[in-house]
Amino acid sequence: MRSVFTIFAIFIYVFVLLTQIGCSDDVGTGAATASNHTEQGWHAYNSGNYTQALLSFERALNIDPELADAHNGIGWSHLSLALPLPLAQEAFQNAVRYDASNADAWVGLANVLYLRYKDSSDFNAAIRAIDNALQADAKYLYRHDYHSNAELYALKAACYIYLGETQLAKQEIDKAFQIDTENRTVIVLQNMLKE
Repeated sequence: MRSVFTIFAIFIYVFVLLTQIGCSDDVGTGAATASNHTEQGWHAYNSGNYTQALLSFERALNIDPELADAHNGIGWSHLSLALPLPLAQEAFQNAVRYDASNADAWVGLANVLYLRYKDSSDFNAAIRAIDNALQADAKYLYRHDYHSNAELYALKAACYIYLGETQLAKQEIDKAFQIDTENRTVIVLQNMLKE
């Protein structure tokens, strides 16, 4: 009888041990997998394969729904695929909700608000989003689709032009020219103000 009890106790011990090991590995593997899917998404995005990028980012969110950079990637993928702006806006808003220091997501949100232009509040919100991007973690800037603060100042200037704030637009254009004197967008905006 004692040997049956010993075998049963060993069985329970091994079962509990394996269960604990299995559960702890799942957590680590899940996080690594979400991160891997996000990396694959950015690789696909930077290669111009926006559909594959979107799929990779969505896979990451299936594993970790609060992974800010995957939300950010979904937003940029939606923009690049010319999908409805509310989809991109929701993705960028989720990204900054989970990580307010993600400057890239703030820039994406600013672009969505600028493109949406329902009314002047969109331009004001885009300006605030750009300011948040400029104050956020710089490691997230210049990942794709824009290459310097000159482009961010140009977007702010465009918002100010639409708001009729020409003096503020000129100030942003001057900031952009201090960084890049040959930025085509800034040159076009400056010519718009001269007319």
